[in-house]
Amino acid sequence: MGLDILEELFDKKVLDLIRLFFSEHQKDFYLRELAKETKVSLASTFRIVQRLAKLGLIEQKDVGGKFKVYRLADNENTRFLGQVVKREKQALQVFVTRAKLLEGLNTIYLQGTEEKDRANIIVTGEKVDSGAIKEICAAVKEQYQFIVIPLLVTEEQFSQMSQMYPIKKRVLFSKDNLIPLPSNFPQL
Repeated sequence: MGLDILEELFDKKVLDLIRLFFSEHQKDFYLRELAKETKVSLASTFRIVQRLAKLGLIEQKDVGGKFKVYRLADNENTRFLGQVVKREKQALQVFVTRAKLLEGLNTIYLQGTEEKDRANIIVTGEKVDSGAIKEICAAVKEQYQFIVIPLLVTEEQFSQMSQMYPIKKRVLFSKDNLIPLPSNFPQL
């Protein structure tokens, strides 16, 4: 489908503002800065920010009398919302959803830790189409501005690598299990 389901369900302006707060969660933003960064009109930005503050998702602080800055609040609601709206989690899930359909693919591992804008992936299997993997990576990069760096290896090569180097990895998908494993699955 390729469409961001959140943008289909909710107002894009609200999502753009929320995502900006999450992308720089420690930063204080002026109202004009928020409007400029998200390309949302100042009036709409003001209304959305007021609603988010009323919901307790962002904090508002007076600065020098007539100016205010806004920051993402740190509470249970924002932590939950962060899991839903952060694009990088979606990007990696989109990669897995598309790649797991490729013939010959057995397992997809996250190597190391996922960063804000990229992740290293190990794909194991026999005769996995490297061109198809590159196409999926390019589509994810275009849609989410998230870089997936794949390494395609056979099961034997992966086994040898694992014996030679301790690789911090997490299983994102395994054909042996037939379903993607949850993100809280223990690290190998």
